[in-house]
Amino acid sequence: MNTAKIDLHLHLDGSLNFMWTYQMAIKEGVITNDTTYEQFYNEFYNWGDDPFKKFDYVCQILQTAENLNEAAYQLVKRLDEIGLIYAEIRFASQQHCLKGLTQKEAVEAVIAGVKRAEEECDIKIGIINCLMHKGDSAKINLKENLETVRVTKELLGKGVVGIDLAGFENNCDFNEYAPVIAKAKEEGIPLTIHAGEMGEGQHVLDALNMKPDRIGHGINSIQKPEYLQAVLESGVALEVCVSSNTYFGHTYATHPIRKLIDAGVKVTVNTDNMTFSQTDLVNEHSLLRQYSLSKEELMQCTLNAIDVAFCDEETKEYLRKKISE
Repeated sequence: MNTAKIDLHLHLDGSLNFMWTYQMAIKEGVITNDTTYEQFYNEFYNWGDDPFKKFDYVCQILQTAENLNEAAYQLVKRLDEIGLIYAEIRFASQQHCLKGLTQKEAVEAVIAGVKRAEEECDIKIGIINCLMHKGDSAKINLKENLETVRVTKELLGKGVVGIDLAGFENNCDFNEYAPVIAKAKEEGIPLTIHAGEMGEGQHVLDALNMKPDRIGHGINSIQKPEYLQAVLESGVALEVCVSSNTYFGHTYATHPIRKLIDAGVKVTVNTDNMTFSQTDLVNEHSLLRQYSLSKEELMQCTLNAIDVAFCDEETKEYLRKKISE
């Protein structure tokens, strides 16, 4: 299907150009100089039962403004090449301060890379900054999460469009993050929350109680009728990422996206991590067309994405016009 596409759930660190990642891993001393590309590839894609280790691995090469700038630039260029007209790229600024960058400097580096690419491409980009689940208590990185809120507010409308709560959702009581989320809401920052991806469907209810504008994944809301009903009543859209969810026991044939759409949930189709999942949005649409959804349903998912995107109404009208063309 040669139609314009939109990705609202796309992690920068999970979507790096792989050859560039290999080269930077050598340059930054993450791997030894004699590591071959094949060895790196095999090691990278064989983390066993913990795919999240890849994030720790990749973050080691994204600790300088130069590398963050270039990573963002390359990703936007790639998105433009495969036909996207809008995307929201997310990353956690607090993950990139190991070598002296402040969170603000990390975000500014990504903004600069995005703007550099936008000048060369026919695509519009928004940046989402991520709060993080870490450890068995939200207190562990409370200071860092509050700084993420502050920086996001300061740079909102200057390339940044929203905030997210990401990380391993089973680490601790989901509700421990409610005060930080409330602070972001007080600041008027558009909000999405990872919930119901690899954890209990109850996390979706917990997230809905924090009044997000969207929910990342949310697929475990099908575990109980009351979870699904709560999503429907809220009207909150789900950022569904099918290939990414195959890490957690799903296939294209069994993935809940079909049930969610049939139930009337506002669904958007996204990639999550293009490199980790070895996919892109063209591939996602193609596979969904084969296994689950009609052309019209995929188009509706794209229109849903425009409706709930963290951009202004003028941009949304521009995107609707591009889609209709």
